[in-house]
Amino acid sequence: MSHYQTLGVDERAPHAEIKKAYRKLSMQHHPDKGGDTKRFQEIADAYAILGNDEKRAQYDAVGQNPFANFGNMGGMDGNFGDLFNSMFGQQQRQQKGTDVRVDMHITFMEAFTGCSKRFNINGEEHTINLKAGVKTGQKFRLAGKGQAHPFNSQLPSGDLIVIIHVRMSSEFIIDQNNDIWLEFSLPWYDIMSGTKITIDTLDGPISVEIAKNTSPGKVLRIKERGWPNYTTQIRGSLMVKLNPSYPELNETQLEYIEKVANNENG
Repeated sequence: MSHYQTLGVDERAPHAEIKKAYRKLSMQHHPDKGGDTKRFQEIADAYAILGNDEKRAQYDAVGQNPFANFGNMGGMDGNFGDLFNSMFGQQQRQQKGTDVRVDMHITFMEAFTGCSKRFNINGEEHTINLKAGVKTGQKFRLAGKGQAHPFNSQLPSGDLIVIIHVRMSSEFIIDQNNDIWLEFSLPWYDIMSGTKITIDTLDGPISVEIAKNTSPGKVLRIKERGWPNYTTQIRGSLMVKLNPSYPELNETQLEYIEKVANNENG
């Protein structure tokens, strides 16, 4: 099956039509949506050639009879050499096969703790080991695991490039300093009078002391409880914002607050 047949387009199809067909088929056969991995890779391989004008021209040339435009057998030194130079010259300068890109989706906790993931490309199983602290957009290159060179099997294959996508948490927010932010709500009088609270962190629950006269809305910094730096594995801080709640008070409590207010104003 030719690349044109793979994408379901005519050999004279314009670039826009080829791109449209690729997008439709790649979405339809994407492994994350239950599609067949092999079929998805065939579609990607076809577009890698037909979506590039230079590679498409080379592909079309090889797909034709190399002697179709050769008129005079006596012209071996001229016409024949020129023909093959035009067909294979660019490919000879390509020093390896085409790189293959793969999107890998992992959970928030897998990104936090690190994980080992197995995946299949063209019937071949690969494994990638991710350290703690990986983030969306990070790319990992598996050398020589991409496509083979289309015309010279002696040249190395391309690379397999894995692009990470982390399913983020709605509870924890990570800033550029690898600090993790969360909010904790408790009655305003507990914040001001001082208390001990238990916070659920990515490492599990921890106890935190709130000092007396702490202002509502204050942010507590808990060191080395944040997100790990992927390279150094040094962790940021956990930043806890104390959000005051205002429960309904009884008469005795209201009278006490009124006395406090009178003392402040007196």
